[in-house]
Amino acid sequence: RKYVRYEDIPGDFIRGLVAAEDQDFWEHGGFSPRGIGRAFVNNLLAGRVVEGGSTLTQQTAKNLFKRRGRTYDEKLRELANALRLERLYDKEDILEFYSNQFYVNGNGRGLAIAARFFFDKELSELGLVECAFVAGVVKSPNRYNPWVPGVERQERARAEARGRVDYVLGRMFEDGHLDEARYRAALAEELKFERGHFRFARSVALDEVEHWLTE
Repeated sequence: RKYVRYEDIPGDFIRGLVAAEDQDFWEHGGFSPRGIGRAFVNNLLAGRVVEGGSTLTQQTAKNLFKRRGRTYDEKLRELANALRLERLYDKEDILEFYSNQFYVNGNGRGLAIAARFFFDKELSELGLVECAFVAGVVKSPNRYNPWVPGVERQERARAEARGRVDYVLGRMFEDGHLDEARYRAALAEELKFERGHFRFARSVALDEVEHWLTE
């Protein structure tokens, strides 16, 4: 992991992440009944799962503390940790934790690693389409990995990646984060992957968060 502070995270990534994963993030206290209902409706209309009902705070808690199963007890533990995160930290802090903790590939985690792995770029070099891609794949990056073995699987991953980018861009446009000109230009822009390499290191900052929440 290459730890990134909130102020260094691209605004397009933050806006894309919130638009795609948790539209009520800035208002809720860690749990969003409206988000669950909206996810149910959108999944029903799409005929498949296109979004989940967990808030970004719940996802942060899950990533930090590793859900040990899908039981009700584990979901309650995850919710309790999410509420504690909301009580102890600002929204910007939670987004910072999330952006540095989500799985990318191998031992790599976090936004800076995703920028290097998928595009061989520094985080500050990412454009709108690249930010939309990373924001859209934070929960299942392997599904959209263009370097999986096999030509057919690679083609499917690239096609699904483009579809995910367009979905995130659409949500950003609907939420008023993009004007029509920028939205149309991004839809027409090619999604170009360039594989990069990284080395793994522990994060002292996130280790400290875990320490305080597990006391």
